[in-house]
Amino acid sequence: MSISACSDSTAPSKLEPNAALQSLSLGMGSILIAPSPIPATMDESLGSLASILGEIDVSIDGNTQTMFALGMRETFPAGTCLEDIYILPSFPQPGMCIPPIQGLGVILWQSHSASEPPDRMILIVADVGTVGFHFDSFAEYDVTPNPGTPILSGVAMYLEGEDNFWISRSGSLTSQVAATSQSCGIPLPPYAKVASCNIATFDEHGAITFELLTETGLSDRQLNVTIPRQTINGLWLNITETQPVTLPDFQRNSLKRMLRR
Repeated sequence: MSISACSDSTAPSKLEPNAALQSLSLGMGSILIAPSPIPATMDESLGSLASILGEIDVSIDGNTQTMFALGMRETFPAGTCLEDIYILPSFPQPGMCIPPIQGLGVILWQSHSASEPPDRMILIVADVGTVGFHFDSFAEYDVTPNPGTPILSGVAMYLEGEDNFWISRSGSLTSQVAATSQSCGIPLPPYAKVASCNIATFDEHGAITFELLTETGLSDRQLNVTIPRQTINGLWLNITETQPVTLPDFQRNSLKRMLRR
């Protein structure tokens, strides 16, 4: 993981949108949130994102920080099962249908240079409505009385400097998303056979408590992030036809651990 040293500034340097996104792409290259609406690399989407990139104010432990902000929304056809998208041998149990996990992502970051990763970055994977956070996984699933029904929970990460990695422990985020008529052209993820993309607005507010993640597990150090109600821009990818993909081993094992609860 490579996030540059933390800046003491309370606002991003006056980077142009493309420069800010190039910095974000460097930071995202070593981070895995899979499967999620947040892509691991932003390189091929920079042109579509630069024109809508904005900033919002976020409170981090009581200090107001102005951060670049983007929203991502991903929706699937009704009845889509996770196991029909990702090829996972011998998983899940026969007859079980797990819906795709959480379809909303929020990315917040501060950068000072296009050639370096962000100074600090917040990645949130959630869904529309109000979603709670805890460390254990993206989502839990009922086994009775409604097998495969998701119990909404999200995950968030806060990264600052090269050695500070924080994971969400509690809190909630409330999100509402509205698509505009403006289309966007982005490369489709490998599991999307047919899809359409539109610019969208994301109404966001919430508060999340993070705990520092160390080599030996969670520490007792906490950090609080509050997002006052604000609107950010982003993309809504509506997938109308899926196709199965085989995940790399490390992603497949991560997904199995996440769902086997």
